[in-house]
Amino acid sequence: MKRSFAHMVPPVAELQALTTGAVYTTVPTGRVQILPDFNPRGQVDAQAFSDDALAGLRASIEADGILTPLWVREGPGGTLHLIAGERRLRAAQASALPDVPVRHFGQIDDRRARQLALLENAQRTNPSLIEQTLAGFALMRDLTGLDQAGLLRHLNALRKGREEDTHGLNDWLRSTFGTGVSVWSLQRAKILNFTPDELQAVQSGQLDLKAAYELARAATPQVRTQVLAEAVAGRWTAAQVRAALTPISPAPIQEAATTLQRQLRRAHQLTGNDAERARVLMEELSRLLEG
Repeated sequence: MKRSFAHMVPPVAELQALTTGAVYTTVPTGRVQILPDFNPRGQVDAQAFSDDALAGLRASIEADGILTPLWVREGPGGTLHLIAGERRLRAAQASALPDVPVRHFGQIDDRRARQLALLENAQRTNPSLIEQTLAGFALMRDLTGLDQAGLLRHLNALRKGREEDTHGLNDWLRSTFGTGVSVWSLQRAKILNFTPDELQAVQSGQLDLKAAYELARAATPQVRTQVLAEAVAGRWTAAQVRAALTPISPAPIQEAATTLQRQLRRAHQLTGNDAERARVLMEELSRLLEG
């Protein structure tokens, strides 16, 4: 069963204090800025904010305006950083909407902004495992102050008992997702290495997650891309992807030829009937090879 993003946010009382203090207002559309990679949806689906994807929302906004306010926080120089509502903002920009309604949360740090973004999304949608994973790693980076590589090293060290869980990550992961450090260091971490096309294929249901894991075995990026396309077209299982990426062993006839070539070096040792039979067999083989 999928877990809502609501499991990832602070205690209710703490959130109530934040949301109660948020101010509802209207601001110029151009004042709201989108921080790169803040919204995991853009990482999951490269087409999430394309013109086609936003066409329906844009038509709705042009007819009725933005009904659900954007969530924003204070940025430098009088700007506002978007917390939640990127699709609505992009559609408003495309429609040349001069102003947008917002809930202004004041000056809050990245970690709290991510928690609020998850809460807002949880109110409107049921996140996929991909979205959960990207958001979960982002929150763990905020919680620990580690970059992605450092966080992965820390999770692996926790799994092996080599470091103390000073940030309480294992308990937090279990209470949030029902899985602990082992799953996140061994399985969820693999998702971070998916290509954009792989993320989109899994997110759209065209490729099973376990099949996507197998693509990391590809010898080259070109092979990885080719096998992904074949896997999506054929609805391959993880076993089929693994088989496609496993080096093919020499065919039985090639193995036999190699063995025969080695053994023919001793053909001169044959005498009598054995030598004659070997000669006949070699002539027959020669005729077969000559076609």
